[in-house]
Amino acid sequence: MVQSIFNHIQGKIRSRWTKFIKETGVENILIVGIDEAKFTHKAIVCTFHGDVLVQPFEFDAFLTGFNMIKKCIQKKVDGFKKVVVGIETTGHYYEDLVRYCHAEGYPYAS
Repeated sequence: MVQSIFNHIQGKIRSRWTKFIKETGVENILIVGIDEAKFTHKAIVCTFHGDVLVQPFEFDAFLTGFNMIKKCIQKKVDGFKKVVVGIETTGHYYEDLVRYCHAEGYPYAS
């Protein structure tokens, strides 16, 4: 049996997300928003309420780019219990990012 690691929430009641927010607390969540593209992605790191901690920056669409994101998260993760990665799902360019996030244990929303 094949299980998908993709975690699309579109069309679902989103009760799992609500439960996650209530259990974790919004003050304990670090958000990493990623706009993916074919060769160069953009990311921003902020709090749940939208306070920008790292201004938008570009990174490549390879493992080196994801490692750059990991380093950025590690610098800002102090004081936060959870890191949530939000990825725009356009085409298929987001799939590698989802695999990397899954391997690192980062929850993600697409």
